[in-house]
Amino acid sequence: MGSKSADAYLVEAVRRGDEAAWRELIARYQGRLLSFARRMLAQPADAEDLVQETFLGLLRSLASYDSSRSLETYLFAILRNKLRDQFRAADGLVRQSLEQLDLDESPQAWVETETPSRHVSAAENVSVQREVLVECLRDWVEECRARRRFEDLMVVEMLLVLGLRNKEVAADLELSETAVAGIKFRVLRQWQSLVRERQGACDWCEGDLARDSTLGRIWREEGISCLKRSTLGRYLLGALDDDWNLYVDFHVNQVGCPRCAANLDDLRTEGGNQQERQRLRDRYFASSVGFLSRRPAEGSAQD
Repeated sequence: MGSKSADAYLVEAVRRGDEAAWRELIARYQGRLLSFARRMLAQPADAEDLVQETFLGLLRSLASYDSSRSLETYLFAILRNKLRDQFRAADGLVRQSLEQLDLDESPQAWVETETPSRHVSAAENVSVQREVLVECLRDWVEECRARRRFEDLMVVEMLLVLGLRNKEVAADLELSETAVAGIKFRVLRQWQSLVRERQGACDWCEGDLARDSTLGRIWREEGISCLKRSTLGRYLLGALDDDWNLYVDFHVNQVGCPRCAANLDDLRTEGGNQQERQRLRDRYFASSVGFLSRRPAEGSAQD
């Protein structure tokens, strides 16, 4: 069973109140969420508390969660929102952490950590178009990786994630500015073709390939270019070839993807203190199982 299918199975079982499925879901995601939170917070106890709140947030919004979307992306978005609230409430904001979380951006309409009903209408307005766009972008990324067009991926990530200009991208990748402009033109044409096949015409321009564009925000929020956990595992084992190694290193270290970095941290420590992992797993389960037993009915709103 693939990761997405396994997640969908677990979510449906949790919706039915299956405690074993809830334990498994916690075990599946607690490590990477903790690694992410620990990168952002000075105190380990604070990170543990926010991950606990993240799992509670998932249960509270489960009635409105669309299982066709990435559960990992959804959980990380809830955690980012929790971190945002903590940083903004704290005395003396941690500026670097706020910048890493893109807190000048509006949270995703489809993520609600407390009361799903407050964002239902907004989610309905953007859901279909956004879903198609995200699907097209993910397909494009997978095709690039399959065909080893890593240079195209690097250019796009430097534009949409790092917010670099053509001149800076060219210098970093040792390309000419003309070559960078050519890649941008080709990529936009490919995206237009993919979207046109699924939902109709689109009219994108070079300005859309920028960090402050709507496209840039969606790319980062959805983790469009985030790597599969299995790929990160092979990277740690030295089982990837040189091209893949260079790209993974670029994505994690130069682009600074916090989600993939958290997954790598978790994979590195996966065989470590199992007693500590079990302690946290039991804590998260005990703090949430009561809510699981009185979960809201499908499609209902929680006040």
